[in-house]
Amino acid sequence: MKSYLLLPLVFNFAATFFLEARIGETRLTIEKRLLKSGGYQYREDKILLNRKRGMPYSKFEEYFPEKADLRIYYKTIDGKKPLSKDVRASGMLEGWNLHILFVQGKSVIELYKRSDRITEFEFIQLLNLQSGNSFWEKKSENDLEPGQFSTFGFDFQRNDQVLRAKKMGTNTVMIFSTSFDHLMKKNIREEQMNDAPSSVDGF
Repeated sequence: MKSYLLLPLVFNFAATFFLEARIGETRLTIEKRLLKSGGYQYREDKILLNRKRGMPYSKFEEYFPEKADLRIYYKTIDGKKPLSKDVRASGMLEGWNLHILFVQGKSVIELYKRSDRITEFEFIQLLNLQSGNSFWEKKSENDLEPGQFSTFGFDFQRNDQVLRAKKMGTNTVMIFSTSFDHLMKKNIREEQMNDAPSSVDGF
């Protein structure tokens, strides 16, 4: 029996407090909206390295397309612009960090990390922002058909199979393109298969 997650549009007035990125949007579109709502782009290498530490995409960076562009942003809860002097390499200010991977100028991964736990209503709103004309189902990589792959694993998938989502702990949600997730794993598997003969040569 299929398990459907029907997500009503809850607390629409709260949308202004969210980052409001959309998978498939261009960097300029996302940044224009984000920077008007208390957004701030991390630029210093030390800060970027700290923010990337432990992120689920980090161990796959070597497989990203050649011109992939990973950017990390900070977003206040109240929409006020943060002061640059308050942004430090260690520790996270109250609010959200948004990690976005752009491929060919469009987002394929969006990871939302909150300084506190993500509430049920915030989680629903984040998925609603990415629902399009479809709806979300509770599914995992165990439901994939033969020949279909997932790099990151997932807990939810849109009914049209365009997007997947994964919750990590109590304060992080990653939403990403299904086709990117599939192709990444497919390419990794093919590379590993090609390397296998030489890697065990001599045993």
